[in-house]
Amino acid sequence: MSRWWLQAAVAAALLALLLWRVEVWELGDALSRFDPWTALGVVLLNLPTIALLAVRTHLALRRLGYDASVPALLPVSAIGNIAAVLTPGAAGDVIRTPFLKGRHAVSYADGFATIVYERGFSFAILCVATGLVALWAVVPAAARPVVPAAGLLLLGLPWTLGTLLKRLTRSDGRLANRLRLAGDRAAGAGERSLSALTILARDQRLGLLFAALTVTIFALMTLQLWLIGASLDAGLSPREAALAVGAGAVAGIVSLLPLGLGALDWTMTALLEQAGATLSTAAAAVLLLRATVTLPAGLIGLAGYAYLVVWLRRREALASTEGEQGQAPVSR
Repeated sequence: MSRWWLQAAVAAALLALLLWRVEVWELGDALSRFDPWTALGVVLLNLPTIALLAVRTHLALRRLGYDASVPALLPVSAIGNIAAVLTPGAAGDVIRTPFLKGRHAVSYADGFATIVYERGFSFAILCVATGLVALWAVVPAAARPVVPAAGLLLLGLPWTLGTLLKRLTRSDGRLANRLRLAGDRAAGAGERSLSALTILARDQRLGLLFAALTVTIFALMTLQLWLIGASLDAGLSPREAALAVGAGAVAGIVSLLPLGLGALDWTMTALLEQAGATLSTAAAAVLLLRATVTLPAGLIGLAGYAYLVVWLRRREALASTEGEQGQAPVSR
C-alpha cells in the first residue's frame, strides 16, 4: 500500500509541476479551439483499436488450439486495454487470464503465456518503431529507405527468444527440476506456460501478423494525436505525432506510474513543443488525448468487465440449476 501511495504522490507531483510550468489558466484559449466533431472522431477511433487487440489475441489463442472468435474476445480485450494503462508497467493486463479461462476455457498457463507474448512483443515493436521514426529525421535523405527495412530485424526477436526457451525446456528435464524447487504444482504451471510461450514465439507467420496489427494500432494512436493537433492548429506532421505518441507511451510504461501519469504527459508535451507547438497548445493536446482516448477506453473497459461478470454469473447459475435438476431424488 505504501508503494502505491508513493507512486500516486510522484505522479501527482509531476502533473502539478507540468501544470505550473504551463500556467494552467492559459489552457482555456487552446482548449476552446478544439472542434467537437474532431473529438467525436478521435473517440470513435478507440473502437477499431480494441477490435485489433481482439484480433491479436484471437490469432495467438488459435495457434495454441483454442477457438475463441474475435467478437467474443472484444470484452476481454477492452478490459486488458484499460487494465494495462491503469497499472504500473502495464502489469494489470494479466487480469485477462481468469476471463479467458471462464469465457473461453483457456487454461491459466496458456492465458498467461498469451498475455506475456502480446505484452512483451508489442512493447518491443513500440520501442523499435519509435526509434525508427526518430532515426528518420536525422539520417540523410538517400539513406531513409533503409530505415523501415531495419525494423524487419525485429521480426527475428520472438523466434530467437522461442529458440532459447525451447533449449531451456528440452527433454533433459533440468529446467523442470529447478522449477520443482518451488513446488510440483508451480512447476507444472511454469512448464506449461513456457511451452506455450515457445510455440507462440517460434511461429514466424504469427509474428508477422502480430507486428502488422501492432503497427496499425500505433498508427491509429498517431492519427488520434494528429487530429487533435490539427484541430488546435499545432502544426504537427504525422512523423512528429508518431514520435510523441511512441516516446510518451514508452516513458509511461517504463516509469511504473499508474496511467503513466506525469511521465507520459511531460514527454509528449516536451516533444510537441519541440515540434513547434506553443507550450499551452502542447499541454492542451495531451490533456485532450487523455480525455478522448484514456477516458473512453476506461469506460469501454468497465462495460466489458460488467458484461463478462454478468455472463459468467448467469452461466454458473445455469450450471447449478442443471446440476440440481439432474440429481435423482433420495428415497426414504
